[in-house]
Amino acid sequence: MELDNRMKQLLRELGRAINEAVSDSDRIAQAISRIKANGYDVFLMLDAIVGLNKRGAGEAASSQAAITNQDRRFLKSLKIRLDEEATEPESNGDSRLIITPQDVKFLKSLRINVDDLR
Repeated sequence: MELDNRMKQLLRELGRAINEAVSDSDRIAQAISRIKANGYDVFLMLDAIVGLNKRGAGEAASSQAAITNQDRRFLKSLKIRLDEEATEPESNGDSRLIITPQDVKFLKSLRINVDDLR
């Protein structure tokens, strides 16, 4: 997929944001300090995979996404906060997992088997 200059700039911004998040993490700094205190030098290299899918002209982003409690827990574990309107509690206790094709691609990129979740 050929990316235009604007998209390349946005991806560079994402890379800088990820780098800043890691650099500013007190938890990571503490873990590195403990390793150094044990006599080791630390070299931290992270590999991030960013997947992009271009939506078609008639395929607009959904204005409302159904967020389950399981989704909220997963996002919270990644320290991702949702907008207030998206975090309203679900009206029913349905804990059924709904996985989109894009979810499958993402999970497979993390080497997570989703065949038994469907």
